[in-house]
Order: sequence, then structure tokens, then C-alpha cells
Amino acid sequence: MMPFSRTILIVFLCSSLCAGLFPQAAPVTLRYGFGSRYRYVERSNWSRYDNGKYTGLTHRETRASMACDGVSEAGSDFSGTFFALEETLRDMSASARGVDAAEETSFQVLPDGRIVFKKDGGYPRLREFPVFPEKPVYPGDSWVGEGTRLIDPKNDGNLSALPIVVEYSLSGKETYRNREVWRIKAKYATRIGAYARQKPFDANLTTASGTHDADILVDAETCAVVLILDRMNETFGYKDGSSVRFQGSTAIFTEEPVPFRDTESAKELIAKTQDVPPSGVPLPSGNSRPLSYATPEPVIQSEENSPLDDTAYPEGKPFIVEDTPLGIRLSARDIRFLADSAEIVPGESSRLDSIATALKSALNGRFLVEGHTARVGRESGEKELSIERAKKIVDELCARGLKPEQFMYIGYGGTKPVADNATEQGRAQNRRVEITILE
Repeated sequence: MMPFSRTILIVFLCSSLCAGLFPQAAPVTLRYGFGSRYRYVERSNWSRYDNGKYTGLTHRETRASMACDGVSEAGSDFSGTFFALEETLRDMSASARGVDAAEETSFQVLPDGRIVFKKDGGYPRLREFPVFPEKPVYPGDSWVGEGTRLIDPKNDGNLSALPIVVEYSLSGKETYRNREVWRIKAKYATRIGAYARQKPFDANLTTASGTHDADILVDAETCAVVLILDRMNETFGYKDGSSVRFQGSTAIFTEEPVPFRDTESAKELIAKTQDVPPSGVPLPSGNSRPLSYATPEPVIQSEENSPLDDTAYPEGKPFIVEDTPLGIRLSARDIRFLADSAEIVPGESSRLDSIATALKSALNGRFLVEGHTARVGRESGEKELSIERAKKIVDELCARGLKPEQFMYIGYGGTKPVADNATEQGRAQNRRVEITILE
């Protein structure tokens, strides 16, 4: 039998050896970090069942590029616009999608992930997720955090605030797209009433049940959230006995692919606009501005320069090239439609050819088309017309070889003028279509 003292010595030596070979992992302090911009893209693909019957594949997309208004020890301040859209496809046909909502939002993100809203436009819908622990943690450690989901199962504008309690665990470090990240596992339930601190806003929504399992990747150096993949299966019940069930996944990216403005293609696009001939594009009569304008040098106009003075409008160009928080934007001023119609006059064909050629330089790009009118009539009628015209531009560009699924579109009517509506010249500039290359 081995003496007790020798046993202690062997155990000590083995423990020391193992500690040398497998040192204890260093503690991890998780705190939110951001750059000069908060980029957010959320894509959901869910199978939808209405009253137990399969309806189709529901696709929801939300995106924003928020400017940083300031960073302090208290948190990071952001402001910008969230664009949201939804469609349910039964035949899986590809199509351009109209934007359901464009909401201006501003908020402060605290170091632990909680959000304090200054202007709440209803986005992002998943809030205080993830929440980081106050103390450092080791791989394998767990913690619990509270958050909130804003839900609208029927997409009818009736939002409900659903408190959630989330169980987190730090899985470990790995490499994602050539960068070191921490993987965090998260689980939470869909329940109305289980943890409710307030009643849902939608009085017709009576029950909700389901589960969520999520993987969260955060940058190992800055702790900025890189990706959230949330797999879910949940059912919502209503007073009238109807139900809606969703099963699928949601991916949330807080950093987009390289913005188009930072690529060589963007520089080439800008240079090309200087050489596009105006052949076949007649100029408008009267006091209207020329049909199309572009900066005389291959540089991007800043959005802060709009409305621009006369020197920024050389004649014979198909569009203005501008830099905006969302991306490079092509602005076609005084685009001509038939009166009170979405029909484009034949003389605009050459300009549409030029725009399509420019967009093709953003290979597999995503585009946001915004329609604007001059403010001369009913606001509701102007908005409806601007949506129809934006959709018409999408159709024309798709007829020139671009793919319908590359486009989102929205109309603002006359609510965002770039010039004075009191003059014909100003109204001509306000009748425009703007196309932003999102990525």
C-alpha cells in the first residue's frame, strides 16, 4: 500500500502538471462596444400556419444604419431610420417588396446592452438582448437577463410588449470570418402572463406560447454583437378563436457587408456618371430644371448639401450621386410621369437605361427605391401616388435586367421636399425618385 504522504505528493505533482498543461481560462468581461455607426439587418424566414393550416413562408426584413451621436461612460447614442417589410409567399415567387414602415428612432445603448429610447419608433423589436452580466465570467458560466419583445403576429399594426426572461451561457471562443468571437447560447420562452410586468397592447391577443434557442456571436476584443441566430417555434391565440403559428429562424446582423460606398465599384459608378450621354432625353420646357443632374467631378455629394445650389446641376446627366447614412444614392430629379399617374413618359427611357447600368455595378446589390412628389394636393393621395411611381421604377429597372428580389420600395408623397414647392422649378426637383445602394 502506498504511504499516505506519497499519495499527497503524487496528487500535488499531478495537479501542478495539469495546471501547467491546461491553465485556467482568463475571466471574460462583456461590455458593449460600438464604432461610429450602428448597422442593423434582421432577416426572418418562418413557416406560417393560420388556424393550424400552412399559409406559406413569411419573410420579414428590418434594416437600419444609425449615426452615432456621441459616446460616453453612460453609453452610446444613436439616431436614424428603421425600414421594415413583410411578405408571405405560397408559391415562392421572387418579387420586389414594398416597405411597410419607415420609422425614425433614437436611443442610447448602455454598456450592459439595455436600451434607453429618446424617440421610440417601434424598432428594434427585440430589446435588451443580449444583456451582459455585471461580473466577469468564464466559459461555461451562465447568467439570467430580462428583455422585451415587441410583437405583431398578424402584421396589422397592433403591437404587444412581451417581457422575456433569458438564460445565457458563455460557450467559448472561436473564429468567425477571420475574427475571434465569443459564442453565447441563449434560451427564452414565449409566454403571455408568465413573466408579464404589463399587459399586451393588443387586447385581442390572449395567449402566446413557444420556445426560442439562440446563438450569439460577439467580437472578442470589442464585445460588439456580430450575429444573432434565433430559432423559434411559437403560437399566438386571439379572442375570436383564431391562431397564428410561426416556425423558423431569425438572423440579426449588426454589421453589414462592406458598404458599397467603400468599394472600387462605387468610384467607377461615380466616374461613369460623368460620361453618360443625354441622347434621346429631351429637356423639360418652361422654368423646369434639366431632366438630370450629376456632380461635375467624380466625387460623391454629401447629403448635407441638399438642396444644392445651381452649380451642382450641370445639364445632360441622368442623376445626382449622393452619400447618405444608408449608402450611395442615385437621385433622379424631375422625373416625368403622366399627370396623376405612375406611367412614365417615353422620353425617360434613356435615363432609366443609365440608372440600370449604374446599379449593375453593385453586383448582387440590395436597393431601396423611394418615390417623392411635389406637395400640391391631398397628402394621402400624394403618398399613394409616390408608392405607385416607386414600384413603377422598380418594374422598369427589372425589365432592364435587374432582379426583383434586389429591390425594396417606399413612397413619401410630398413630405420630404428638397426645394421650395412655391415655384415650378422647386416642384420639379421635388418630383423625384431616389435609389440607395444598401450593400
